[in-house]
Amino acid sequence: MTKKERVWCNNFLIYIENISKHPNYHGLPIKRKKDGSLAWIVFTNGDVGKARKKWAEKKAFELGFPLQPGVYARVMREIHPTKFHVCQICGSNMSIFYYYPSINFLKLIKNRFNLEFSICDHIGYIWDQLLDNGANDDTLRNFFKSVFKLPDVNGKEKSEVLEMCEKQCRENGKSFLSPGTMSNFPDRFDGFHTYNRCCRAAQDKGRSRENLKSYTKDRRAYEYWSDGNIHAANTFIGGKYFIGKSADHIGPISLGFVHDPCYLRPMLNSDNSTKRDRLLIEDIEAILEVEESTGVYPMSWYSADISDFIKSNYKKNPNFVSSHYRDILKQNIVNFMFILNELLKLSLGKIFLFEEFILPKYECFLYSYELDDLGRIIKQLSRRFTERNNKEIIRFTRIAFESVKTFNEKNNRNIMHNLTSDEKLELSNLCKNITMVRNQKNNQFLYAAEPEEDSFDVLNTGKKYDFKKCLEQLKMLVITIEKRLIKTVISELAR
Repeated sequence: MTKKERVWCNNFLIYIENISKHPNYHGLPIKRKKDGSLAWIVFTNGDVGKARKKWAEKKAFELGFPLQPGVYARVMREIHPTKFHVCQICGSNMSIFYYYPSINFLKLIKNRFNLEFSICDHIGYIWDQLLDNGANDDTLRNFFKSVFKLPDVNGKEKSEVLEMCEKQCRENGKSFLSPGTMSNFPDRFDGFHTYNRCCRAAQDKGRSRENLKSYTKDRRAYEYWSDGNIHAANTFIGGKYFIGKSADHIGPISLGFVHDPCYLRPMLNSDNSTKRDRLLIEDIEAILEVEESTGVYPMSWYSADISDFIKSNYKKNPNFVSSHYRDILKQNIVNFMFILNELLKLSLGKIFLFEEFILPKYECFLYSYELDDLGRIIKQLSRRFTERNNKEIIRFTRIAFESVKTFNEKNNRNIMHNLTSDEKLELSNLCKNITMVRNQKNNQFLYAAEPEEDSFDVLNTGKKYDFKKCLEQLKMLVITIEKRLIKTVISELAR
């Protein structure tokens, strides 16, 4: 189906013309199309996108901003001449700062003052409406102080209190307020999405409630199929070091890095959402430091060859880290998820993946862990199993399998698998070979379906199929794909 082109309203067209000519953006690359309109939107890793990033990094240096996650948003917010953005869809103006309430904050207001507002109401407007409906300034100051964990606000004006709240959300990870438009540099010339908060859910299908939930499921797919001590990592994330913060994988698991406590660090929610699956030179160097000090390999097995290639070449080609190197890691994991999905279509494929991947991963769940602030295990004890955690492996298997299916069903994924015809043929041969493997123990299945949970009875575990040759075949297929992706980068280097 042909994608419906979005209509740009007249107010937005006036806005982008004015912004493009403003001296604050002098030198920031932008071209005009054949019809004379501005090429406002570009690809991040295209020539113009890369040039825009260089311009912003130079501007950051001029402004004294360190080059770290979130720097592009900070620069574009700083230089914006009006601090208000016009919506491409409806033409409304909204602040680029964090002045618009979240659903949870609206619930707190409803519970406290019995008044309802929308997520597009500026917090200054809400303050005034609360005053008009009987609240006084002291009541509001104390309410906002309590919710946003502010220091002393006695005697401060409304504008001062709201600026403190905005800063808590923009810089310190509080989630009660959001900006009128989200950052999106270098894709958009001014550094912000073309549509505002008012039209975001309708226009950005990736931000619909359904797809926001699917992002969490993507994360499950990455976590459940990555290497590393998964149980220790989850224990670490749920501990005291991450209170009020999110867990940052030094090497993003969405690029194939391990889900292991050694490679986790606390990070403010706002910084982590900005980082996403970016890969920077400082990330690689931090990863290498952890690997050297702990001996824990940073990459999952299915991306190991690409990882070793990057480690050997990133210093010689630093400009390739955030683009080419990151891109082949992303492509590789999409390819791997496609392979898993094809195997899960087979009854014996499920058993193959369970015996060769799920069972070995579950060994880390046999213990409880005490960890230090760097995620290193300082105490390991055998777990006392209850009726509830006896079913962990059932749940683990079910979610691991479901997450692969959900990952592959997502319609608006930017990257699709790119297996060659030869690689698809090899995958087909692997599937055939798996279906021909015979049960080693009285032809009994390892587990049987439980209709009420669509899960598996795996209480008496132990390998019952000889999948050794199939496992070797899968690993050879994965290595073949990795080497092909590496060659694409080498060819780019040779240009």
